[in-house]
Amino acid sequence: MATQLSQDDLTLTRREGQSVSFSCGGTDQCAGDYVFWYQKKDTETFKLILRFDTSNSNIRNDYNHPQKDDFSASKTQNGCELKINQVKLSHSASYYCGCYKSGSTVRNDPCSLNKNLQMNRRQTVFVTEREQKTTAQVH
Repeated sequence: MATQLSQDDLTLTRREGQSVSFSCGGTDQCAGDYVFWYQKKDTETFKLILRFDTSNSNIRNDYNHPQKDDFSASKTQNGCELKINQVKLSHSASYYCGCYKSGSTVRNDPCSLNKNLQMNRRQTVFVTEREQKTTAQVH
């Protein structure tokens, strides 16, 4: 039986400027220390955002993602998480974590990037515009 990463299948809504984070559990089952985070927009292919090293918390983000500086990652008790400190409208997308598994077949692989890349369910964020503040004018 193949082991899998765990990630809640959620849809989140945030206003511009708010923060959002996505969790990825079960990384102790990976065949190495690297967890990869991907962004998937409806009309685009999967884009690699960053690689997170769970052994030392190092982040590699030189994958030419246009928003690479907007993301951070950290280790958690059960795995790791991806965080966006200040979301923008352009961050509206689904986010996936993945890691390599040696000698196993991927189950529920949403993109078939590699037969040994274990992928999770998606977590989606929709970003809305900031709430408009109106001021009453006194005449």
